Amino acid sequence: MVHDIEEYVKYLDGVHKRTIQYLKAIPDELLNWKPSEDKFSIGDLLRHIASARLMFLGIFEHGSWNYAGHDISKGASLKDISNYLESCQVNLTEGLLKIGNDVLSKKVLTLHGHEVSAWRILMSIPEHEIHHRGQISTYLQMNKIEPPQIFGLKIEQVNTL
Repeated sequence: MVHDIEEYVKYLDGVHKRTIQYLKAIPDELLNWKPSEDKFSIGDLLRHIASARLMFLGIFEHGSWNYAGHDISKGASLKDISNYLESCQVNLTEGLLKIGNDVLSKKVLTLHGHEVSAWRILMSIPEHEIHHRGQISTYLQMNKIEPPQIFGLKIEQVNTL
């Protein structure tokens, strides 16, 4: 359970910074790569992560689920996508800090219309981002690119410490 919105925002910022490390590992030529025609491209995934941040904020600010999409207008290059990710992160964190701890005692509706504690939705924000970052990791590996190590070491290196 989330008890302090400022601490939560600090945690969320760490998740965001690790996602940016993945963005930096993506070569320009892979931005539109996807494993099959019916899947998101790497660029789609990054734009989706960003737009979802605004969607989640809208739940707390307006009580509605509005997804702005992940089309190329949100960023056609890695630089544009990086700017969009940063902008959405700033909007999300500033919005949550403005709402403050009051959000933690609120009830909100899920996409299925069930009422839940707002902190459950807050917990789904990093879960959603980490899920899609895992997809990006897989996409990179499928293209023979080593993804960033989120905490600096591979598991094989941990065992030798």
